[in-house]
This record gives sequence, structure tokens and C-alpha cells, in this order.
Amino acid sequence: MDQKRPLTFTLFVLRLFSGLVGGAAGTLALFIVYFLLNTVVPQADAEGPTSLAMFVVIIMTFVGTLIANTITGVMVTFMDNAKYFRRKTTILHIFIFNFILFFLTIPLYMLGASLDIVNGIAAVHFLLSAFISALLMEVIAGYEFSLLGIYSTALGMFVSIAIALAIMAAGVRPITIMFVAMPGVWFILQTVGGFVELIYDNFVKLYGVDFLNIQTDIGGDKEVESGEGEEGEEEEEEEEEK
Repeated sequence: MDQKRPLTFTLFVLRLFSGLVGGAAGTLALFIVYFLLNTVVPQADAEGPTSLAMFVVIIMTFVGTLIANTITGVMVTFMDNAKYFRRKTTILHIFIFNFILFFLTIPLYMLGASLDIVNGIAAVHFLLSAFISALLMEVIAGYEFSLLGIYSTALGMFVSIAIALAIMAAGVRPITIMFVAMPGVWFILQTVGGFVELIYDNFVKLYGVDFLNIQTDIGGDKEVESGEGEEGEEEEEEEEEK
């Protein structure tokens, strides 16, 4: 059974830094696209927001999420190469997923426009893209330890949503949320993931059971398979005797 590399404090800090830088780069790209397109695309007419304005929202959200997720993936795979050593495969899958998600969310944006919840759709778009991108990184990092990544990423996502709801309830301005959303979510994912991994590493040292390793049989599956195999062999022997 392969041994998991321990998460050191230095790696923990570097991963936090990667999440902040990647998220900040995505936010910068989002606003660059917004200001470039805003100068040539009319945002509203007498009847309200134009369809081109919706196009601006979709493009800037796509570009922002793609940049944030890709740069974070690149930096994390460089900073923690002992775990995320399949860099090219990781980045390629992050890009492919975000590109597919872009097309899947277009109908949602159209529906959001009719219900006047476009900002909410954009928030869901980014949260989902960051969440799945983080899961892709964990799964590609290693089949044996993918369960630890799935648990920690899911917990980080729940924490992100809870903090986002608390910020919205506090009446924070939407423009402020836009500035901090991408780096904030990636920072939370890396923070929660790091803490979970550190706690798990100490648990394994203390009890000697690597129960989140996919090869660890904690449900008695091997005993069941072994029993079924023995029964099958007995039946074959009985048939041969007959």
C-alpha cells in the first residue's frame, strides 16, 4: 500500500498562497473583460437590460472562473508537486470541465435573466467550477488517497457557502462580494482542505489506520469476496463428483 506524503506547514501556507493568487487573477480578468466590453456594449435600453449585457455577464464570468481555477491548479501542482505530480493532466481536465460548464450554464443565465437572478446564477457558476476543479485535482493526484480529497473539498465547499450566506445576510454590497468571491472561495477550500489533511495525518500516526486510503478494507469486503470464492469452489467440486 502506497504511503501518503505528509502535509507540512510550509506546503500548507504555499497552497493558501496559491488559492489567493489564483482567485485574485480570476477577479482581475473578470473586471478587465467587464470594462473592455462595457465600453462597446450597451448595458440597458428603455425596456431594461439588453441581451448583449447578458452576453457580457456570461463571458466575464467564464473568463474569470477559467483563469482563477487554472492558475490555482498550476500553482498548487508546482508548490505541492509530491502530491499533485500529474500537472498537465490536471490542468487539461480543469480547462475541459470549465469549458463544458460554460455551455451548460448558458440556459441558466437565460432563465436567470427572466427571474432577475443573474448575479445568483453567476455565483453558482463560480462555486460549482471551483468545487469540481478542486475535486479533479484531488482525484488525479492519486487513486489511493482520493477519498481524503473528496471529504476535505466537500467540507470546504459547505464552509464557503455558509460564509457567503452570512455575508449576504449582513448586507455587504454586491460589488464587494465580487472582489473577494474568487480568492475567498479558493482560500477557504485550501484552508479547510489543509486542516483536514493535517488532522488526518496525525490520526494515522496515532492509531496507525489509514482508513481513507481506498485500498483499506474497513467494511469487510475482502472477507465477503473470499467467502463467496470458497463457496463457488465447493459447488464446482460437488458438480465434478456428480
